[in-house]
Amino acid sequence: MEHALTLPTVKGEKLLSKKSILALSALCFLFVLLSFESTAGSGGTAFTSIWTELSGWADGAPGKIITLLAFFAALFNVLKQNYYMAVGAFIGGMLLSQSVSIINIFLTGTI
Repeated sequence: MEHALTLPTVKGEKLLSKKSILALSALCFLFVLLSFESTAGSGGTAFTSIWTELSGWADGAPGKIITLLAFFAALFNVLKQNYYMAVGAFIGGMLLSQSVSIINIFLTGTI
């Protein structure tokens, strides 16, 4: 081949052996296993009023109105009925109605 491209090499380049890769992996595993426990802050009372308002919207009448509007807009589209969007709106509404419990599950992690 006249136009072959060769990559440059470095003389004396040493590759890691299987034993060194195993030792490095064991060291990383021990580091992860013995790492310090991270703890989240216990404060956050400044956001309680905002959280109460938003969760009330999601569970209350505004969440139901948004769900119904999205469902009917997808189901009764003027040009073409789109059942996939209707199913997506229904699933989104179900998630919206359970959003407060879902977020509380994520934020209250215990060990």
